[in-house]
Amino acid sequence: CYRCKLNMQEGDPAVYAERAGYDKLWHPGCFVCCTCGELLVDMIYFWKSGNLYCGRHYCDSERPRCAGCDELIFSNEYTLAEGQNWHLKHFCCFDCDCVLAGVTYLTVNDNPVCKSCYVKNHAAV
Repeated sequence: CYRCKLNMQEGDPAVYAERAGYDKLWHPGCFVCCTCGELLVDMIYFWKSGNLYCGRHYCDSERPRCAGCDELIFSNEYTLAEGQNWHLKHFCCFDCDCVLAGVTYLTVNDNPVCKSCYVKNHAAV
């Protein structure tokens, strides 16, 4: 078995993945996504760099995912802020929802806040 490295026994069911090549076989329970462990026997699978992936994690290996909407970011322009990727329109002030991409912001309780809202709602008077 390509994953667990145990010998396949004669008569045991085995999974063959054409995209992985003719020399690789898996036990049905070992044919899983390398990231989340999802069983891929009856699913669409992806093969990349010697690893099996479910659809979600293969796409995550190709494109960043927006922390705001959890969708893939296909645009070449996006924001990397607070250690995460965001569509430009989804990185917003926690108080007023104005877009923060490319502008100065502060964080309050780990939430991004625009300068106006910070002064109005959070600054000590």
